[in-house]
Amino acid sequence: MTRHRPASPLAPAALAVVAPEADASDVSARLERSGAILDPGVAEGLLDDLARLGLVRVTRGTGGQRRFVLTSLGQQALRESLLTGSAAGLAELESLRTDLLSTIAHELRTPLTAVRTSVGLLLEPDSDPTDEQQRTLLEAIERNAERMQRLVGDILDLTRFRAGSIRLQLRRFDPLELARSAQGSLAPLAREQGTVIELEHGPSAAAVYGDRPRLEQALVNLISNAVRHAPPDGRVTVAISSSPIETRWAVRDEGSGIPPEERPRLFERFFVGRGDRHSAQEGVGLGLPTALAIAQAHGGSVEVFSEMGRGSTFTLVVPTDGPDGPEDLEA
Repeated sequence: MTRHRPASPLAPAALAVVAPEADASDVSARLERSGAILDPGVAEGLLDDLARLGLVRVTRGTGGQRRFVLTSLGQQALRESLLTGSAAGLAELESLRTDLLSTIAHELRTPLTAVRTSVGLLLEPDSDPTDEQQRTLLEAIERNAERMQRLVGDILDLTRFRAGSIRLQLRRFDPLELARSAQGSLAPLAREQGTVIELEHGPSAAAVYGDRPRLEQALVNLISNAVRHAPPDGRVTVAISSSPIETRWAVRDEGSGIPPEERPRLFERFFVGRGDRHSAQEGVGLGLPTALAIAQAHGGSVEVFSEMGRGSTFTLVVPTDGPDGPEDLEA
């Protein structure tokens, strides 16, 4: 039986004094002024607990110092006093946790069913599939296995980024080559939907100093999100631009756009927009939060622009010379 540690009575107070951004020393000082005595180490532990719950997001301040920002879920929790320890508050938190687990289980069940069906057809004693049919079934297995791998990877990585336990491996790389690699990895998904992924770039781009696999993961998440929202036989464009200051990968789709009321929640874990819930290419709501966590670990951001009826653009932005600090940087 799994036992959950009860929320500290100081947790609501710590959440309240984070807004809009704070580090452990800030929280400690603010709580002390309110009459609660605790040191920065205790405050850091409280903030880490809140980060694991998705109520605050870990960012990097000047000099690599960890800072904490309230998420939309944290703001909701603060408004509704979900961490007070009341029976209603604890029931609400348990309901949220159950919903998240159900979402993950649902998202894994679909590709697992496809894999098992394909394997069953290949192993059926009375079947004699042609080479082309075998290839189709094997491609389905590969595609769905990759889908499950991305989902599990996003869950693990997002948890580690929020807890500050991932270390970036920094080196120089070509931003255009990274975009081409992301484009290639999503070719099967785009082909399945009839979507074309195009790259736009200038004659040359400055080399970026960053964690290439992580940034490719972030870009893949943005492109796959765009492919899901592109109309059938539509186009997704990735525009790459680089200067000595910053490098940008702008991912533009031709979809219906994001309703204004959903935009503040785009980077919440497991948030799925109303339009996505009825889509065959439904997402689980981890791609955008993971992309943002990776960008912020590099000292960057993800910018969003959307017009109803005219599509959306998500832009991954990172400093060209990398985040402040040593090459092996803790995220």
